[in-house]
Amino acid sequence: MANGEDPAGMGVFSLAGKATTIESLSDSTGSAWRIEIPADAWSGDVEIAVDRSERRKGTSISFLLPGACKGLVENAVRDASQYYPIPVQFAGREMPRKDFLSGAIHVEEWNGSRIGIFQGQPYHWTPTVNFHGVTISSRLFEVAQVGRQAIHARIDIGHTPELQLVLPARKEFVENAGLTALKAACEVACYRAIATQKSHSLSFENYSRAATLGVPLAEAEAALTAWEPDIADNDTGTEAGERRTITGDEFLMDAHEAHFGQIIARALRGKPIRSKLVDRNSRFEGYSWYDTLREMRDPTFVVRTNAAVHTVDAIAADPPLDAITIAKEIHLEYAIDDQGSDNAARERVEADIVLTFPDGCRSDGIEDVTIAYVASDALQPDILVDLLDNACFSAWNDSDADSWDTQHDRFLRDARELSYRILVGENAAIASQFRDAIARIMWTLPKGKRVEIAFTHDSPIAVEVSDLPGTN
Repeated sequence: MANGEDPAGMGVFSLAGKATTIESLSDSTGSAWRIEIPADAWSGDVEIAVDRSERRKGTSISFLLPGACKGLVENAVRDASQYYPIPVQFAGREMPRKDFLSGAIHVEEWNGSRIGIFQGQPYHWTPTVNFHGVTISSRLFEVAQVGRQAIHARIDIGHTPELQLVLPARKEFVENAGLTALKAACEVACYRAIATQKSHSLSFENYSRAATLGVPLAEAEAALTAWEPDIADNDTGTEAGERRTITGDEFLMDAHEAHFGQIIARALRGKPIRSKLVDRNSRFEGYSWYDTLREMRDPTFVVRTNAAVHTVDAIAADPPLDAITIAKEIHLEYAIDDQGSDNAARERVEADIVLTFPDGCRSDGIEDVTIAYVASDALQPDILVDLLDNACFSAWNDSDADSWDTQHDRFLRDARELSYRILVGENAAIASQFRDAIARIMWTLPKGKRVEIAFTHDSPIAVEVSDLPGTN
């Protein structure tokens, strides 16, 4: 190490202020020397005698740690020596050591050191470098995979003098040609590791990069995520579909705003095409299996009323719809075509509801939604409530509420009132409001009791509490 590394900053001066004895055998003279440094002699003002020593091998440093707890010292030694390249003893017992690259999916030698490739993305505190027992975190190289764990590189440094750490702390690499070469080697090693796996899910860009570096790979696994409509609430996130193997019969689907995606999904429920839709993923563009997939293009709703025919896309209705519109019929139209083509005839399926917002923006939530629907037994209030919840609710729209649960409860009460009013009638909407109000205080009613409440708009509220038969 003395020949390959600059020994400055190796920790000797951390002993300053401590009574220390150093003994060492000189390789050049074959004789050993010994010095004793008092605790107050580290400033250079006191002469320190150099005596002969009987030491026959290496160097020893001993020092006093007044008040130190043996257990704490042992733990510190264990942590410091776990990746040390030579054995370390404490109180006569050898400390356990580990292979820094244990768990790697691929290991290769490089310039006197070892590069290991690991699955997963390292956290910012994850050690990726073992510098003769000193571990640091450094981004050497990592590559993402679509729908899979990323992989990243670590290094167990042996005799590679061109790799240096910044003195005196040694917490980061010196930016030099050696580090540049290491990062390049780590990139190649990552792709070599991927080449040993049964399959991969690299983007086409990274796949091409591997080929440029001389690491030929098979195309990425033909798999995409089944399309599911977005959900408006950013706190709960999108209900992502399952990853599925591509057979060639699938259709690429663009991401849409939550309200538009939700009504597309409802219109396609039960249709064969629904199960064939997969999320478009531009990172796979270039792979043969991806480029030959067809796409669903330009989904548009056509709403026919007694007064006009309205075309509804992801942005708006043309001409505009009334806030609540009972339609004679609604259809979803779309084209299935090769990517980038515009030759296929448009197809259509029946639908029963359309939701729009001014300029396609749902920032005002349920207060600003426009609903056009075809009355039928298939569209019940509870179904519309769920649709409005997925398409419109966002905690941002009621940010003064005390919690997400409070915001969501408020939204559902409003959605139920609206759904019952437009699909059933005013009385049903009023009943819905009272059910919601009473549900919040039902916990106050003991078991075996019955409550009857009666009042009109301007009368006192009559409340009668009685025992249920057979409870006494």
